Amino acid sequence: MAASLRLLGAASGLRYWSRRLRPAAGSFAAGVGAARSGNLTFMVGGVEDEFAAAQELLGCMGSNVVYCGAVGTGQAAKICNNMLLAISMIGTAEAMNLGIRLGLDPKLLAKILNMSSGRCWSSDTYNPVPGVMDGVPSANNYQGGFGTTLMAKDLGLAQDSATSTKSPILLGSLAHQIYRMMCAKGYSKKDFSSVFQFLREEETF
Repeated sequence: MAASLRLLGAASGLRYWSRRLRPAAGSFAAGVGAARSGNLTFMVGGVEDEFAAAQELLGCMGSNVVYCGAVGTGQAAKICNNMLLAISMIGTAEAMNLGIRLGLDPKLLAKILNMSSGRCWSSDTYNPVPGVMDGVPSANNYQGGFGTTLMAKDLGLAQDSATSTKSPILLGSLAHQIYRMMCAKGYSKKDFSSVFQFLREEETF
């Protein structure tokens, strides 16, 4: 889910490009697994006339290569995507936890959510509740996937961007606080979907 800036050679010299990547929906192991399967999405910023050269190269590694605009817009798109992902994961974890406490079977609740208006990637592809899905970090003690530390870092970037553009991100800011708290309480190396486990352990009633 994270990437750095890169330089691409061109006939007129070196060009500065911003390039952010994320796994395409359906890729369970964020970053590493998606890279191995060639299922990454690249969000690219740079000179539009020279995008074709970058597109051909990045297309060998990913299933989607999207031109976002000037240098920096690729990173902007990635920040916005990951902020929404963090918010939806927390919402999914809270809804699943509440349903379980109300006596609902978690697999049944997930099925209902995924055929209803609450459906999202966090519920139908990367469910945070152990035992609901196979092949996701929640089925492996939250090992692998996209780390909580990385999510906290991206939310920090979103917070900085919101401050500089005077954009209100009320839920984004709250998500940032939650993931920072998780890092402080021993979840830093676990997948970000471990927010479900964090909520369960934080229950006081």
